[in-house]
Amino acid sequence: MIPAFPPEIPGTRSRFRPKLSFLSAAALISVVLASCGGNPDLDAEPSWAINWGSVIPNQDGLEGYHVWEFYVDGWEKHHEDEYFKCSIAQELHGDSADCPDTDVCPGCVAAYTLELTLMESDCPDYIQGNPSYLGPTRMAIGDVPAELSDADPYPSFSLGWYIGFSDQGLDAHGYAYPEALESDQAPSGQGWNQEETFILWPAYAWDLLSPQ
Repeated sequence: MIPAFPPEIPGTRSRFRPKLSFLSAAALISVVLASCGGNPDLDAEPSWAINWGSVIPNQDGLEGYHVWEFYVDGWEKHHEDEYFKCSIAQELHGDSADCPDTDVCPGCVAAYTLELTLMESDCPDYIQGNPSYLGPTRMAIGDVPAELSDADPYPSFSLGWYIGFSDQGLDAHGYAYPEALESDQAPSGQGWNQEETFILWPAYAWDLLSPQ
């Protein structure tokens, strides 16, 4: 079974570096390395997970959905969709909250407390029922931190996506950018605009089997 991490933390984060041309939340991750794939055991317990979302900010908070995707051993070498095991799709509701300190989320423009509710899943019960995947429970939007700028998919439009679990601190986790950019359309403007759909895309994957 997957090790029993503290229930608010899924695992150990590891930097996730797909090619920018494949940074799309519209489909599963495609091949991003030139090396050949292996023979994944899809009946095995997942070794890796990524989480991403799609949200629309409004006057009182934000609404959208959040997805956990799980991959078996070998995905970390090849990043191919043949290692995909299952996913959990969740409805996301966020209430506006106070921005954290600038040393936690530089340039913060919005912060939220989150509630995730199961929509559908094709995961086994031992994954779907794991309380780690009821989070994140908090998020903030601010500047893209310097350590993630090298993989910024849309430098003129991207914002930093920061997440936290339970009473744990917020960490820079990835990028927030207007969905319109994925279809080469113009967004309504720069910044965290109300009523615009934003993709929340990770710069980190979760190593589910490594000790914290």
